[in-house]
Amino acid sequence: MKSKRGKIGLLLVLVFGSTVCADLELKINLEERHQEIDSFGASDAWSINPAINKWSEAGDEEAIERLADLLFSETKGIGLSAWRFNVGAGSFEQGKASAIRDPYRRAELLFPHPDSGVDTSKQAGQVRFLKEAYERGVSEFVVFANSSPVWATKNGLAHPGDGATVGSSNLAPEKVDVFAQFLVNVAEYLRGDLVGVPVNHISPINEPTWEWEGQSQEGNRYNVEEQKAVYRAVYRALAEAGLSDSVHLDGAEVVEYGAALGDSDKIEFDGKIFDGGMNKRGLGLYRNYLDELLGDAEMRKILGNKISMHGYFTDAHSARMGRLRDLTWQNAKAASAEAKVWMSEFCILGRAGDARSFVGGGFDPDDMDYALHVGKVIHRDLTRLNASAWHWWLGLTPYDYKDGLVKIDSSLNADSMEDSKVLWVLGNYSRFVRPGYVRVSLPGVDDLEGVMASAYRSPEGDRLVVVVVNAGDATEEIELEVGGIPEGKGIVEQAIYLTNQDTDLTADSVGDRLYVPKRSVLSLVAEIR
Repeated sequence: MKSKRGKIGLLLVLVFGSTVCADLELKINLEERHQEIDSFGASDAWSINPAINKWSEAGDEEAIERLADLLFSETKGIGLSAWRFNVGAGSFEQGKASAIRDPYRRAELLFPHPDSGVDTSKQAGQVRFLKEAYERGVSEFVVFANSSPVWATKNGLAHPGDGATVGSSNLAPEKVDVFAQFLVNVAEYLRGDLVGVPVNHISPINEPTWEWEGQSQEGNRYNVEEQKAVYRAVYRALAEAGLSDSVHLDGAEVVEYGAALGDSDKIEFDGKIFDGGMNKRGLGLYRNYLDELLGDAEMRKILGNKISMHGYFTDAHSARMGRLRDLTWQNAKAASAEAKVWMSEFCILGRAGDARSFVGGGFDPDDMDYALHVGKVIHRDLTRLNASAWHWWLGLTPYDYKDGLVKIDSSLNADSMEDSKVLWVLGNYSRFVRPGYVRVSLPGVDDLEGVMASAYRSPEGDRLVVVVVNAGDATEEIELEVGGIPEGKGIVEQAIYLTNQDTDLTADSVGDRLYVPKRSVLSLVAEIR
């Protein structure tokens, strides 16, 4: 098929052979394609369950609707396309005996015993909100476990405690198959008539590298061989339940990209292997996940040639924002040429660095510096890591910490809910770059201190989305040159949506130039017909 090239002098008019003199030209090639986008998402840990329960008991349906609209609506909110459901391990029922100090971080257990039926009174708030997500068009649902149920652990707790008695993992080895069946039972309950949400992913293990001895939440560690045993067991259980084609197994929820790298790539990056977490204990391997999982033919099949990684500790320094992502993608492709990568959890952790001046503590919902930084992280994960999915950590946070999209007081009173600039910056991507869109070529616009831009084409080829992050202190005039438009078609309609200190994903008028204001994120949506 013949194609043509057009120039768009923005804000916004299609002009061929334009001589517009702009500050920056964005050259897009619709025919040069990169990864397909699966989803943008967040999770329901830790306060969704008590918050929704509280509002339901008070008859405050408006609060539930408001939060659901902010997160999932494509017209009133940011249109997330994925939602992560935290499967509790039973620390809530143990109360203080769980040793988890924060009650919000104690999670309820849907199946109180290995052979019991589901207790539908448990996790009711999360289940209600899962339905709200589904009703608003969310299509990707991940049930994820931080720990196996307390009836399957060595110490009877939902974490390793002080670690003295549990060794390499707190999951009792004779309970691996029972744990796998538990996860499938949870998926069947949520997919069945009682709930009716087509959950399509199970993630059995979270951040297996960490010791999980802080007793601050449910969690568990697994060396690589123990991890593989869990994946095999869940894979078998899904097959026996007839769910192999409809529920996918997610792994490995690696804590950071450095832990995923093979030793040689990690040494190339910073001169040393990854020795964090359990790697110093002599209890097995707790790193090299790209090679161990994607490079293992059996695991590659079980995991659907996909690996999920968390973006923690990868954003404070420019080398980690860039070179680390490049090496991680290269390692993934070397392990398996057609591999898919998900960035499945992120918020701000760790010390400040040359790429950000702040730490995780303290959450001002109107902080545009923080929001712009998150926009830059999303850009780099999509363009340098080639992530097919990008998931924030908490949808709702009761903490004074940079871990949530929506902030609420620790009382969980609905009238204390506040949307945030981070929410709306994520929305510049999530509302418009929908599942099935493909990232297309837009090279050379990748300045952490200035302008960063990426482009995406709809599956039908009838829509182009361009997201521009301007982290600089000057307004930039931008011109787009779009190549690969099919013969006989052109860009006929355009709209822009702006997030900055004064606007929240606000639609703006279309004129004859595009001026991307300083310290802002802009989404351009162009129709091709």
